Amino acid sequence: VVLDSSFNFYYYDNLKSLRNNGARLKFFSPMTDKQIPHCDGMYIGGGFPEVLSDSLEKNSTMRNSIKKLSEQNLPIYAECGGLMYLTKSIHSGKKKYKMVGLFDAETIMTGKMKLNYTKGMILSPNVISDKSHVLYGHEFHYSELASISSDAKFAFHLGIGDGIRNHKDGLIQYNTLASYGHLYFDSSDYAKIFVKNCIKQSRR
Repeated sequence: VVLDSSFNFYYYDNLKSLRNNGARLKFFSPMTDKQIPHCDGMYIGGGFPEVLSDSLEKNSTMRNSIKKLSEQNLPIYAECGGLMYLTKSIHSGKKKYKMVGLFDAETIMTGKMKLNYTKGMILSPNVISDKSHVLYGHEFHYSELASISSDAKFAFHLGIGDGIRNHKDGLIQYNTLASYGHLYFDSSDYAKIFVKNCIKQSRR
């Protein structure tokens, strides 16, 4: 699923990596489609959901479906714009748009660009990693998360990069991982592990 990947440097390479590890990809639009194709996992790419907020909000059927699938432990990986989409709302200018509401946080558009290479550690097992190791990626966004739940669980700690809060990134909820950072799947075994988790889901 693509929100708008024109500035996601890794997105298409990551899709290729998923295919190379046995994934069969299906695409759908969170703006216009009412149903999610039958799937064993979901990748919500980055981009600029604030530009599409009105259409994303109006498609409540899709928003509710994605939240329900996450609550049912479907493996979901979301990055940047995908993270924003999974929060409760996006505040842009004087308007507030309802989003999926999976994470207890709100997205605030700041107008200030954050652009960094990122480096840190993956500390918690998640849908794309089953062990602690160094991560490399980048972040590029004009927003920040506010009203983050005090018991929020983060998978990443960054030595370089801002992340979501206090150099932490990679929010975990159920079997969903969402981060501001974009990871290059071929830099580790992310695609292999994500596909493995999708296969486990399909056998339940």
